[in-house]
Amino acid sequence: MLFAGIALAMILMGVGIAPNYLLTKLQAPYEERAKINWLTDNVIVLLGASTQALESGIEPSFFGYGRLTETVRLYKDCVQHSTQCHIIVSGGDAAKNGEAESSVYRRYLLDLGVAVADISEESNSMNTWQNAEFTSAMIKAKTYDTIILLSSGLHCQRSELYFAHFGIKTQPVRADYMSAKLSIMPLWYNFAVMDFALHEWMGLYRYFIYNYMGWSAKRVNAGDA
Repeated sequence: MLFAGIALAMILMGVGIAPNYLLTKLQAPYEERAKINWLTDNVIVLLGASTQALESGIEPSFFGYGRLTETVRLYKDCVQHSTQCHIIVSGGDAAKNGEAESSVYRRYLLDLGVAVADISEESNSMNTWQNAEFTSAMIKAKTYDTIILLSSGLHCQRSELYFAHFGIKTQPVRADYMSAKLSIMPLWYNFAVMDFALHEWMGLYRYFIYNYMGWSAKRVNAGDA
């Protein structure tokens, strides 16, 4: 029975049924990019997606480029409405490449036309929890009317939850959107996206377990100063 169960699980993963189900549960609420009502003072929080060290230098990872593109799109839309538009790039050197994600991503934002005065960095966080903890402190020091949280589709739900834990109510916006490929034969791609989906679900369940056990930092009601 055990081997039959393992074989069935592998088949469901390989043909895309299992990862497609888990990814849909994670991303469906964020699939549509709703029009943003920009107010007087706005901030876009860009969560870093790691970096990669190449011979040509340190660059954003595969997921990072989509997040950068969507951040710039939102920023330009905000500027067109003649409002205050600020970007906080959050991410330390979790990949141990010698430079914080925030610094690497900042260079790309500048190359894509974002004004230097409109970018701030949070360069100490090593994971999503610290992204939320450290960036929330920066946000609370200001009086933003609109707080956009920019990440990958499958990462939005967990990110929004973590920021709410530290008292920050955000409007999540996705960059990339990951899907499995339904197939008669198992595909390596589906096993890969299953790994991403399981990582996110583990992060969500860990949050609730840690809260129940009292291991998390003190919770703050979303919206409190």
